[in-house]
Amino acid sequence: MGRIACILVADFSLAAIVRANPALEGKPLALSDSLAPHSELTAASSSARANGIRAGTTIAQARAISSSLIVMHGSRAAEHSAAAALINVAESVSPVVESGEPGCVWFDLAGMERVHGSETELASEIVRRVTRIGMEAAIGIAANREIAHLAARCGGIRIIEPGMEREFLDWLPLDALNLGASDNGENLSATLARWGLKRLGDLARLDSQAIGSRLGRQGVELVRLAHGGDSRPLAARPRDEAFIEVADLDYGIEALEPLGFVMRGMLDRLVARLSMRGFVAGDMALTLKLDGHRRDDRHVAVAAATNEAKSLLALLSLSLEASPPVAAIEGVTIAIEPRVSRPSQADMFAPPAPAPDRLQTTIARLAALCGPDHVGTLRPENSHRPEAVRLDPFNPPPAPAAPLNGIAAKNVAQLVIRAIRPAAEIEVMCSRGMPEYVRGADLGGRVVSYAGPWRRDGEWWSGASGFARDYYELALDSGSVYRIFRDLNSERWYADGVYD
Repeated sequence: MGRIACILVADFSLAAIVRANPALEGKPLALSDSLAPHSELTAASSSARANGIRAGTTIAQARAISSSLIVMHGSRAAEHSAAAALINVAESVSPVVESGEPGCVWFDLAGMERVHGSETELASEIVRRVTRIGMEAAIGIAANREIAHLAARCGGIRIIEPGMEREFLDWLPLDALNLGASDNGENLSATLARWGLKRLGDLARLDSQAIGSRLGRQGVELVRLAHGGDSRPLAARPRDEAFIEVADLDYGIEALEPLGFVMRGMLDRLVARLSMRGFVAGDMALTLKLDGHRRDDRHVAVAAATNEAKSLLALLSLSLEASPPVAAIEGVTIAIEPRVSRPSQADMFAPPAPAPDRLQTTIARLAALCGPDHVGTLRPENSHRPEAVRLDPFNPPPAPAAPLNGIAAKNVAQLVIRAIRPAAEIEVMCSRGMPEYVRGADLGGRVVSYAGPWRRDGEWWSGASGFARDYYELALDSGSVYRIFRDLNSERWYADGVYD
């Protein structure tokens, strides 16, 4: 028999608002489609309900009961982000996930006990992960999706053991089905109340055909549910590797400091979602909704993937400071490209390297200070010009190769050239076309021996004059060995490198 788990967030529209604005947690909060005094409330938080405020109460009546009540509009953007975060929690546990009504997600537990332990331990872990993304959830586990949903509606962690489904359903009140939320649900609920039916066990003892002739298909579905039947298995949703947080602002923001406060909370929530899925943050896309129905779209490169929100915020702030928005900001959308964390394995014969996560965090901080275009590793460019280089993402060099046949290489000093970039202009005195004395800012001396010249030219096909040089290697009387060249276009001499 399969096992299905259900994650259910009560008062999801309110929970999404509190998740986007944690300062509202624990305060009396209510939602309404309009802020006019005679408008009715569509939802009320637990602290508001404790004061006697219910959905359907007018704003004027609610404020008369509690002057500290906070009334806000619902936010579809906040609900969309919260729903995506719930799906991320489920996908961090199981590959088979189905989303239901807002705030409800099912996932299959087949084979999960080998990874996460018992169902009780798994349910506790799910509650902790939902708390990390800024919400509180109830968990129900049962043989099918509908019983798991009913178990979650009971609150807390409710696990229905195999074979105990009928016992759980027999004592479950019909009010737990929330029939009034569906079409014709109020009429059906009133009919069942007239018949004296209060629990699902009462329905299970009735004839399904007789119920169907009087209540139609919805009555037959209720009887099937009362018997513990399931309508269908889970329909696995395709995984969407998009990590997006959206925030609609109540008023326009013109200064970058309060905008940074908003973006920091969004990045914290995105990082929590990424880490649960085993990803790290890559390049970011920032979309600002500006006053006057305008948009500001930006692509922010991340030199090294990291889950440090402070470094990511610094990169976004650098982009905004370099090119500030032209109008007040009314909405913010941050999308992050997920990347797989770089694994590493220690080598017994090589010096220890920094941990990948710490190394990536350090590179991300450097990129935040210097800009992502100034951090990386210089690699030779595919060009005829010797000094042509490109900037690639930084990766530690590979470990040295093991010695062949167990025989270590001889300890022989190797001569290595240290390039001078940019090449330093020098003065060279020649005799019969050959260098005899060199003088420059940091070097000088008589030439003891030399080799060359070796001519190198190229890039004449690019439309410019290209380059043409004669290279020499000189040993000076001071003991230093330099590589120099003469630019044939300008007839000037340059020091290109020194051998160490």
